[in-house]
Amino acid sequence: MPDELADRVHRNLMAVTSWMGADGLEFRDGELFAAYASELPFLNIAMREPGGRPAEEFLAAAREFFFSRGRGFVVYAHPGDPELEGAATAAGLYEVLHRYPEMVCRERLAELPGDVRPVATPEDGAAYWAICDDAYPSIGMPPGLFTQVFPPDALLRDEIQACLGYADGRPVACAHVSVTDGVGMVGWVGALPEARGRGLAAACTAWATNRAFDMGADVASLQASEMGESIYERLGYEHLFAYRLMGGMPG
Repeated sequence: MPDELADRVHRNLMAVTSWMGADGLEFRDGELFAAYASELPFLNIAMREPGGRPAEEFLAAAREFFFSRGRGFVVYAHPGDPELEGAATAAGLYEVLHRYPEMVCRERLAELPGDVRPVATPEDGAAYWAICDDAYPSIGMPPGLFTQVFPPDALLRDEIQACLGYADGRPVACAHVSVTDGVGMVGWVGALPEARGRGLAAACTAWATNRAFDMGADVASLQASEMGESIYERLGYEHLFAYRLMGGMPG
């Protein structure tokens, strides 16, 4: 686990997560509590950089922040912060995901065939989240989540570049990248179920990865689902480390 790169990738994920914490946010002193506009614990996130206050105090603050809102939450533990994982286990947090791979790409990818266009308007953004609404239930997300949580203009920030993949004249795939601290995080890659197998999600991933380098990043990163990990490896991503996601619920 290369410490400097892993630290930057982790900080990038914290920063990007903070941009979407529309229902409550604390982000200071290397700690992040972000409440999204959803009660789904997976989207109510507690993260920190190692070396701060004792992990038990961090978890107590997380419980106060999220439970006061009637929310469960998820802690992102990783190999660089064993104290947090140990404290979460001792506190009785349950395992949400044993392994949530963090992957990186160190160079531009070959462009892949497909009709890929930038997200340029709120209407494009609405189409993007609608694709995610249909794509992500296959890995356990509730239907309709993304259009509930993310406004159409969420992808129009200066730090973000997003794209849509088109087939038969309509958007059916998507990906975006968010750049901070020399890291471009590729996120919310998806394709409509009926459009899978055409390579459009891969084409969108390559587009977003290359935009990271265009925007000044020296590495692209992403968090992979079990379904996507082997696909990203074939594209040119490599494993860096894996998060363990641990959750707490009120009551």
